[in-house]
Amino acid sequence: MDRRWRKTLVEWARVKPGEKILDVCTGTGDIALEFAKKVLCKEIVAIDISEKMLLMAKQKGKKIKLQKEIVFLLGDGLCLPFRDETFDIATISFGLRNLSNYQKGLAEMGRILKHGGRLLILEFSPPEETSFSTLYQLYLSKFVPLLGRIISGSEEAYTYLSSSIQGFLKEEEILKLMSSNQLKNLFSKKLTGGIVSLYGGER
Repeated sequence: MDRRWRKTLVEWARVKPGEKILDVCTGTGDIALEFAKKVLCKEIVAIDISEKMLLMAKQKGKKIKLQKEIVFLLGDGLCLPFRDETFDIATISFGLRNLSNYQKGLAEMGRILKHGGRLLILEFSPPEETSFSTLYQLYLSKFVPLLGRIISGSEEAYTYLSSSIQGFLKEEEILKLMSSNQLKNLFSKKLTGGIVSLYGGER
């Protein structure tokens, strides 16, 4: 599902030849690598605050011979080291939820976009109140930490994952924040029963 979600983001970006892409909170580089595999563009920059994550991203790129297609940078999503109006596309995948200030993060991504540039956000979201959402909440609160402990040995990390998803912003709140940062033509698209949402807008 994770691979499918990321491919959906890349498809909705509708990259044109010669455009510049910035992937914020790139983590281990999956979105940046997906862009490098699928589209022709002038430049792909992937930035993350974790040096260890970036090392893993570079290793992934080297393994599939795409490391030269991407510029990996160490940096903070709340203070992007780029001039205004530098990129045609900015993306953030499962990273907005981890920023300490959502408003500032969105403002920074809006700032570095050219006029007419696109922002795409892929993020977990609690599903609407249905019988499915009840099961999903149980899955998040009970099974995710347990599976995390069994598979990775890190129950704490998966407990954080669960709590951060359940406490995250609702769809209308994210769209309102995007609008307040001068983004227009906003849209949201629910994926996999609403447990993940894709948001988009133009500067």
